[in-house]
Amino acid sequence: MRAGARALLAAATLAAALAIPACRRSAAPPPPPAPPPRPVLGSVVIENQAQAESDEGRMDAQAVERDVRQALAASGLFAASGADAGAAPIARARVAFTAEYVELANKGEARAQVRVRVDSRPSEAPGAVAFDVGGQGVEPYAVPMKKGRGIETPMPHQLPSLTGLVTRIAHDLIDGVATRRRLQDGSPSAVHAALTADGGELREEAIRIAGERHLRDEVPTLLKLLSDDDETVRDAALGALIAMRERRAVRELTQSRSLRDRREMRKIIEAISILGGQEADEYLSFVAATHDDDEIRAEAAAARVRLQRREAEAGTVIPPAH
Repeated sequence: MRAGARALLAAATLAAALAIPACRRSAAPPPPPAPPPRPVLGSVVIENQAQAESDEGRMDAQAVERDVRQALAASGLFAASGADAGAAPIARARVAFTAEYVELANKGEARAQVRVRVDSRPSEAPGAVAFDVGGQGVEPYAVPMKKGRGIETPMPHQLPSLTGLVTRIAHDLIDGVATRRRLQDGSPSAVHAALTADGGELREEAIRIAGERHLRDEVPTLLKLLSDDDETVRDAALGALIAMRERRAVRELTQSRSLRDRREMRKIIEAISILGGQEADEYLSFVAATHDDDEIRAEAAAARVRLQRREAEAGTVIPPAH
C-alpha cells in the first residue's frame, strides 16, 4: 500500500508540474493600459474686441459661444457629455475676436481675426489639453451703387454675417488642432498618409511628428522633401532629419543646394555640422577653403570646429580627407 501510495503521489506531482507551464502559456496577455481621461469641457468665454460700437453690436456673442462649444465638443479632444469625469482635468476655453466691414467704392469685405485658447487644470494631469491658435478670414461682397449728378453713392445692401465668419474661422482652428492631435497619437501609417499628401499645414505637422517619433521608415520621403519647391517644407524635412541624426541628409544637401545661394548656404552649414560624419567634415572643409564669400567661408570653418568638437566628445574619430 505504501509503495502504491508513493507511486500515486509521484504521478500526481508530475501531472501538476506539467500542468503549470501549460497554464502559463495559455494565459492571456495583460490588457494595454487605459488611455488617460480626456478633460471635461468647462466654461467658454467670449471676448468681442471690436473697436467700433457698430461692429460690436452686429455680433451675436451668444451664438458664437454656442457654436464654439459645439465645435469643441465634437472635436474628440474632450470627454463626451455625461461621461464620468473621475480624475479628468477641467478645460476652459477663451475665444477673442475682432470683426468689421470695410467698403471701398463698389467693393466690400467682412474681416475677422479669431484667437482660440484652451487650457486645462491641473495642467500637468494626464490627458490635459492646452493650445493657443489664431487665424483670420475675409468674405468679399459687392456694394450696389446709385449714380446721381455724377456722384456714386452706396445703396442699401445685404451684409455678410460677421457672426458666421467668426464661427467659421473658430471651427477651422479647432478642427486643425484636433486633426493634429489625432495625427500625433495616430499610427505610423496615418503619419505617412499625411506626409505624402498634396501639402498644407497638416503635411508640415506630419513631417515634424515623423522626426519627433523617429519614424525611420519615412527617411526616404524626408530626403526627397529636402528638394521640395516649398521652403517651409524643406526646412521642416531638414529639422526632422536632424532630430533623427540621419547622416544621409548630408549628401542630399550638398548635392541639391547651390553654393551660390548664400541664404541657403547659411541655413545648411550648421545643419550639416550637427549631422556630423566624415562627409560633413569634408564638405565644410571644402566650403571653408574655396567659397567666394568671406562670411560663408568663416561660417563653414567655425561650423567645422563645432563638428569636430562634438565628434571628439562623442569619441568618434574622423578620418583625414584624402
